[in-house]
Amino acid sequence: MKTILMVLAEQKFRDIEYITPRAFFEQAGMLVVTSSTAKMSVGRFGYKVSNQLLNSEINVADYDALFIVGGIGSLQYLEDDTLKDVTKQFLAQLKPVAAICAAPRNLVNWGLLTGQNVTAHNGDGSFSAFALAHGAIPKVEETVVEAGLILTGNGPEASEALALALLKRLQ
Repeated sequence: MKTILMVLAEQKFRDIEYITPRAFFEQAGMLVVTSSTAKMSVGRFGYKVSNQLLNSEINVADYDALFIVGGIGSLQYLEDDTLKDVTKQFLAQLKPVAAICAAPRNLVNWGLLTGQNVTAHNGDGSFSAFALAHGAIPKVEETVVEAGLILTGNGPEASEALALALLKRLQ
């Protein structure tokens, strides 16, 4: 059985970007484990998740893929060396990494998408400028963008498509 690690922000993760992909992963027979910087995460609309792990306890060898849930709360990880290192380990072990909505900003900020295509939530146009300033190529009109092992989704409406793209990678 394959196992997907879903990383949540402590507060204001986008509820649907967690609930929908998790349902698709479980429907496909995958085990889902959640982690964050706290044992409890609360979504933008109040959905509560009891996390099995703290990010500092993640052992990348235990998982087949990483999914970073979006929402404004995910920006708590922009300067987070723990999650940055975990993400780099997933990629070094040739395991796919997915991020949705605001979460791809972290991957861009960490230098993981330099010279690569990326999508993310771009409501006010700020993501495109951010991506370009960090050497990434914004493709915000795309629902899902794949760049090597990294898959990005542009917002809540990409929840299903990003989940399915990650599942395809794992099969």
